[in-house]
Amino acid sequence: MRPEQETIHEIIIQNSRFIGILFPFDGNVKEALQRIQRTYKNATHYCYASIYQKEKRFHDDGEPNKTAGFPILKILEKYQLQNTMLVIVRYFGGIKLGTGGLVRAYQKTAEETILKANLLPIKEGYKVKVNVSYNRLKQLEYILREEKILEKDFQESVFVTAYISKEKKTELENFTPILSLEDAFF
Repeated sequence: MRPEQETIHEIIIQNSRFIGILFPFDGNVKEALQRIQRTYKNATHYCYASIYQKEKRFHDDGEPNKTAGFPILKILEKYQLQNTMLVIVRYFGGIKLGTGGLVRAYQKTAEETILKANLLPIKEGYKVKVNVSYNRLKQLEYILREEKILEKDFQESVFVTAYISKEKKTELENFTPILSLEDAFF
């Protein structure tokens, strides 16, 4: 499963604001965190967990070790989310929660944020890159009409990067050589 779009959920626990931001994720942690830090300025902590393809990451951002990022990751795994990032922004309210309280607060925020989101099934397939001439681009777009085109790079010919289902691989290979192919969840 993956979130259809960004979902935001806020709770207050002993005067601290916990804001969960769940969104589809492309693997760029730095860019995602910078965007959230610009939106939620002066927060005490920006803790997160992400799962992209087969890579899992988490960060406590100054909270005691494994009291924030790791519990968030466990909730992402519980709901079998892929290509997803969940950042929980905390504005400290003056009352220390202790390690157990922090774990429960981050878990609760993560779970409530996920439950509020519209989740979509995830497909297993490939991320591919192909190269076609300009006069064959419309044919390629027709073949990929139900797939997710990520990028078109217009040079002397057109380089197209897309996510394709496993069923589409043979049809695409019969149309044009595949320059790169890697397993993907999308």
